[in-house]
Amino acid sequence: MSLEFIIFFSILSFLTSLLTSIFSVGGGLIMLVALAQYFSPATLIPLHGAIQLSNNLSRTFVYREFYQWKLIKNILIATIFGGFSGILLFGSMPEQLLIWLIAGTILFFTWAPLDNFILSIMRNDWFCGFISGFAGVFIGANGPLVTSYMRTKNLSPEVLVANHGAVMIFQHSLRIILFIYFFSFSLLEYLLFIFALAVAGYAGALLGKKLISYISYEKFYIFLKLLLSALALILLF
Repeated sequence: MSLEFIIFFSILSFLTSLLTSIFSVGGGLIMLVALAQYFSPATLIPLHGAIQLSNNLSRTFVYREFYQWKLIKNILIATIFGGFSGILLFGSMPEQLLIWLIAGTILFFTWAPLDNFILSIMRNDWFCGFISGFAGVFIGANGPLVTSYMRTKNLSPEVLVANHGAVMIFQHSLRIILFIYFFSFSLLEYLLFIFALAVAGYAGALLGKKLISYISYEKFYIFLKLLLSALALILLF
């Protein structure tokens, strides 16, 4: 990798980490799209997972006082089953079908009334963990799905950002392990690249925490709904 390549992605890591540290979503999908221009799917998914793992470690550390284990424990358990189911089917399920499913679920979680009967059935930690863990293996862009689900819990912006980051740490770690074991992905080959992006991502997380306090609760959720909708449409088109 050239120095210019690493500098470009370090700047992108800073900006995407900043965005995600404020709204809990957006940075991962932007990074995925950028990396997809240079890497094959078998390398792209675990490499993107490693980069996002470092950024989410930064974000969760910065927001550590807002972390709530009871809020995410069932999601993490269900993620294991979803991740293993996904890796066993990797390559055999049409990717476009899964993308439509994820985009549709994001839009449903984002815009369905919170007292909707169907939403009340789907608004389940086990469902969220399984489907996001499954999707992460195929397309990597499972962060918006988790955010759209957690949005229905009416959490404060800081609690949402912190606990979304903790879920992503677990899901990205599981994805990396699965690809190393099943597809012999070499993490060591990209350590310098990942480290550079991790440092830039930490700086973005620090700045994001300073800025989030200036955003009102109401404006936060209005912008979050619009951002989630835009990301779902990006997935579709």
